[in-house]
Amino acid sequence: MLEIFLVQMEVAPNDKAKNFAKVEALTQGIRMEAGSLEGKANAGLIVLPEMFATGYLPLHPESAAEDFSCDSAGETAHFLHKLANRTGCAVMGAGISGADAACVDAKSGVRTVPHCDVRTAPLTNHASIYMPGNATEYAGYDKRRPFFMEQGKFRAGDNINLFKINEWTIAPTICFDLRFPELYRDAVKAGANLFTVQAAWPEARINHWNTLLKARAIENQAYVAAVNCVSPDGKYTGNSQIINPQGEVIAQAEAGKECVISASFDMESLLKYRKVFPVLKEI
Repeated sequence: MLEIFLVQMEVAPNDKAKNFAKVEALTQGIRMEAGSLEGKANAGLIVLPEMFATGYLPLHPESAAEDFSCDSAGETAHFLHKLANRTGCAVMGAGISGADAACVDAKSGVRTVPHCDVRTAPLTNHASIYMPGNATEYAGYDKRRPFFMEQGKFRAGDNINLFKINEWTIAPTICFDLRFPELYRDAVKAGANLFTVQAAWPEARINHWNTLLKARAIENQAYVAAVNCVSPDGKYTGNSQIINPQGEVIAQAEAGKECVISASFDMESLLKYRKVFPVLKEI
């Protein structure tokens, strides 16, 4: 079993300390058993919104760029590692990276990233995964479809970059990626059965968000766990949600409210549904 926790939060612009404190407060009640990420108990995954540490999008993103390769490389990496250790969960954060994401080993889901100089490396909109007890980034993903506001300063990612937690093969995606179904189909062909979406998706297009999330789940017969931020001015209203492979919303956050929502997945029901209705055999 895998339990996923989505942290819907208000992100303070350019204030990492405040955002770290907010995540700590919202996740105080989360604690998984020791050994859960080695298949000995129900495992947990915490997912934070797009650019949760800085807000989307800093005026000068290069000044907020970090190295996520290990817990001592940058403030955000250090926080993610600390949160993983406290909760016993895998933790997925997202920020501005000055380091190229390396390919993930297809069998182990683990990558090793050399330390780099973020002052000279190209910027990427980066998802970073840390595991309890491991000071090195477990997996990373660079957004493959930068949004219009990012273009010119951010390089598009090259790889799918799946990672594994027990029997689950997880494909991270970020916000604008959601509009490109081929990215998700590539991931399913590579073995993905769960998609995460980290976003700063505006209320003005929230109907697109709701529709596209269901579409990605239905067409790929996969779970989708999508977390969005909120803001006091109403520009961002969250609508974070978890959707099963049949397109049914099994957990949904209250619009405009800070909260954590969660749901548990079991592999047996997913495999049974794919067998009974085998549409993926055609891809």
